[in-house]
Amino acid sequence: MPPELTVFFLAMTPFLEIKLAIPLGLKLGLSKTSTIAFATAGTIIPAMVGLAAATPITNFLRKNSPIMDKFLTFLFNKTRKDHSKSFEKYEALFIFMLVATPLPGTGASAGALIAYLFGVEYWKACSLFILGTIVSALLLLTGIESIFALTSLFN
Repeated sequence: MPPELTVFFLAMTPFLEIKLAIPLGLKLGLSKTSTIAFATAGTIIPAMVGLAAATPITNFLRKNSPIMDKFLTFLFNKTRKDHSKSFEKYEALFIFMLVATPLPGTGASAGALIAYLFGVEYWKACSLFILGTIVSALLLLTGIESIFALTSLFN
């Protein structure tokens, strides 16, 4: 498989996403620009598809399973009741920072989950995923380049 597709598909891995794809892309010899482009696309596409599919899937589960209906009703009510005031105030900043922070468990998948739980408008959430993923990619690239530079000092 071409390295570009390897990076693209690896970036689709939920919660590892770009954090795994960028180092691999650089290791496979891709340029920084290609690595960021393929890793960013691979990270954003599943988040956008997942966010778009979440409502129909949830509606199907609620309609066909009384247990899932009770669970999802509880989950949405509790989450929104406990966190909606602070989330409404900082909604965009929170999602952006969650996606932009290059740590395990953060990223576009986590952002999509939070956006769905709180009912964030689709295109607003997607624009935050895109911006956050680009910032995350640049932070990762800077960190990786710094590590490479430091290790070359000691070799």
